[in-house]
Amino acid sequence: MAVRWTWLTTALVLLGSRPSLSEAASVAPEDKIVSYPPSVRTKPGSFIVEMDETLRATSANAFIKNIESVADVTVSNQFTKAFNGFAVAATASTDPVQLAKIRGVKRVWPVRYHTLSYEKPSLNTTSNFLHHMTGVERVLREMGISGKGVKIGIVDSGVDYNHPELGACWKTPGCPWQYGADYIGDKYDFLSDSPVVDPNPTPMDCDGHGTHVSGIIGARGPTIQGVAPNATLGMYRVFSCPVAGQVSAPDDILLQGIEAAFMDGHDIISLSLGGGGWPEDPLSVACARIADQGVVVVAANGNDGRNGLFTAGSPAVGRGVISVGSVDNWNVTGPVATINTALGSRVIYLSVSDADRPFDFPLDVPLVAPLDVSGSHLGCANHTVSLAGKAALVERGICSFSEKALLAQQAGAVALLVYNNVDGVTSPATDAEVNIPVAMIYAADGRFALDGLANGVVTVSAAKNTFGTFPSDLGGGMSDFSSFGPSPELGISPVISAPGGNIFSTYPLNQGRFATLSGTSMATPYVSGVAALLKQARPELGVKDIQRLLLTTAKPLNHKDTGKLIHPYWSGSGLVNVYDAIKARAGINPPVLSLNDTHYGVVEGLSENHEPVRWSSATITIKNTDGSRGMSVVAGELVADSLSMYAANGTLLPVPRTWPDNNSNNVTVACNTLPRVVYPNIRHVVAGESVDLHVYIVAPSGLSESDRWFYGGFLNFTLQWEGESSKSTFVVPYAGYNGNYRNLDVLSSSSLSGLPALADSSEGIISDPSQLVVSKNSTALLLYSIDVPTRVVSATMVDANNKTLGYLGYGYQEYNIRNLPLSEPSISGALIADSVYKDKEGTVEMAVPPGKYHVRLEALRPFGDVKNKRDYQTWDSASFIVK
Repeated sequence: MAVRWTWLTTALVLLGSRPSLSEAASVAPEDKIVSYPPSVRTKPGSFIVEMDETLRATSANAFIKNIESVADVTVSNQFTKAFNGFAVAATASTDPVQLAKIRGVKRVWPVRYHTLSYEKPSLNTTSNFLHHMTGVERVLREMGISGKGVKIGIVDSGVDYNHPELGACWKTPGCPWQYGADYIGDKYDFLSDSPVVDPNPTPMDCDGHGTHVSGIIGARGPTIQGVAPNATLGMYRVFSCPVAGQVSAPDDILLQGIEAAFMDGHDIISLSLGGGGWPEDPLSVACARIADQGVVVVAANGNDGRNGLFTAGSPAVGRGVISVGSVDNWNVTGPVATINTALGSRVIYLSVSDADRPFDFPLDVPLVAPLDVSGSHLGCANHTVSLAGKAALVERGICSFSEKALLAQQAGAVALLVYNNVDGVTSPATDAEVNIPVAMIYAADGRFALDGLANGVVTVSAAKNTFGTFPSDLGGGMSDFSSFGPSPELGISPVISAPGGNIFSTYPLNQGRFATLSGTSMATPYVSGVAALLKQARPELGVKDIQRLLLTTAKPLNHKDTGKLIHPYWSGSGLVNVYDAIKARAGINPPVLSLNDTHYGVVEGLSENHEPVRWSSATITIKNTDGSRGMSVVAGELVADSLSMYAANGTLLPVPRTWPDNNSNNVTVACNTLPRVVYPNIRHVVAGESVDLHVYIVAPSGLSESDRWFYGGFLNFTLQWEGESSKSTFVVPYAGYNGNYRNLDVLSSSSLSGLPALADSSEGIISDPSQLVVSKNSTALLLYSIDVPTRVVSATMVDANNKTLGYLGYGYQEYNIRNLPLSEPSISGALIADSVYKDKEGTVEMAVPPGKYHVRLEALRPFGDVKNKRDYQTWDSASFIVK
């Protein structure tokens, strides 16, 4: 068995800078250093030094002097507001322990890179979001609220402020852009060990992402209607131009932009960026501190939804941050073509692969559905006839879009249409070798063309820059790319969702003026704009009030396959509705229930037939903010589907399994396989007063705990005020683990995945480790997979007397996210050699005496104590020889 372990070379290079976990101010210096797994790209010789809260700006000068007393170390930035600490520039050989020894240091973090949370653009455009689905249209039109007087700071890739729909201005009187700066410039190459930071005078965008985000918030028409078109905006450019098709920026520059936005006094900070992380990450800590100081922080939850659970990113998982998931747009508008047949004509939507190869055929072109040499319409083998001067129609499947396009191109086709084999369409990505236009079309449009071909000649035509609007059959559902929670500590993330799939917005003038992007990057500015509308309408609201109202007035989303509501770990509270948030006359607290601590036993009123149940309890406060009318309360529950990362046979799944499953929509589902909520009797709340409800949430006892289900749903409160016929509905999402989360294994099962395992240097699994001999000239690998995020993973070499000699190469890692099955690297590992490291940082190497040894892999279980060995999952390899 061969395994791809693409970061091995990098891991060997980085062995000199391996950090450790900080538990308290009194811990040893080496335990204040944080280590990322080798799959996380970091900036060599750069660190974030976090100060203890007792040492702030008053002692900063002395602190800087102490830091710079370490050889080859300089302080490049100081953070005093959003983050309490410094960015430090050193050399790749600098020992971070020297920084950790300085009095007042709380943690030392390697500077890591973060990415923008979006998918690549195409020529496709989408009609304005159907703002009425989120209440935005009513707020703009009926209430005349447009974000005026509210300040929104956007930390992103810059903005083309010359765009006419974004004001065509920069910091002039009456201009929407009154704040911001460039912190990175156009020359930054994140792949370089010494990237150049050379900021421009203004934050002009050379990527496009920030301009697109800006239009979602503040575009003023006529093409794009932003959510809060009269808000005052600031752009803090922290991402440079694309390098190798990617855009990435380090912690230290991101912290500069975030802190500047905070110090400029913005009411809301919008962050369409992130990556897998923990609430303890520097960006998460900074954003949590900002939120605690009165600023609404909105962040993208991430685009790793196709990798399943535990894919929420940082800083979205920061405490107090509004993390946002993505919902697909309801309408799709884009390039169109006309198909002419003997049976009639049809205008169809084209999802085009590349803006540089538009589907431009003003005159009719013959359309054919050729058979390839395998007798298939899939177009995955050589075609049997010449396609010269014709457009080819093939079915999606089996091979890639590029392969289909190249085969059609080789046969002489002038264009390729690929009809889908499922609902919806996607942008068909193709390689540079493809030079004919390629477009995907809906399955129904493909069938229409095939029916026409069965009755005669079919032609297709498409005029350049001609667009049409079509309903999307995926509209209103969660975007498949939208990341799932929970956070590593079982927090619900995202906490809310907004339109983010197929969003048409502004784009740099030199890149086409408008474009469609998809991602939680697009949903995040939507919620930022919504928060501005709420802030203008109700300026007295604080950060927690805004979050509470947005979450409790959101609308849970239905799962089109199971018939149940979508789990809060994917959708949060549901689709945002700002009109209902503004009009709300009640407050519900807390707005989410993350059930990370459950009880087990027989409880009267909760147990059925005296069987033990797993349950949680919480106190919900309902406040009637109407000072003149009492209100009645009807409490209920809305059940969501349960999620598991595993198939029935225990194998790991990229997309979570659901219960009820896709086939049970019309089948009676046993009640004990669903969670339930038990409320006390509550009838009435007098004007201006509050009541506390002590509620019990019972886990689904009918689902096997060995299947490792995460259950969830929504507390549902229907409120009606005296003398009124209308009612208002509020929700509180809840979610938890159907079992003892503290006892959960975090490593993949060796019996099912084959990991953990020992592998040779060619990455082949060693079936008989007793034959393995490690020496100066022969190394081996420990390979393993992390299913559940874990604070600490250690890999050590142990002798025949069960004595630990030291850590393997890259044998101590912290703040690990789970390995993502569809992303690199899908596994983790460590190096087995004839030497080990006495320290966690990997700076003190020692030779291993010849003899028989085995590897011990330990991973901290959820909520475990780092210093308590009983809180670790442990795996011991078979013995091997070192000589």
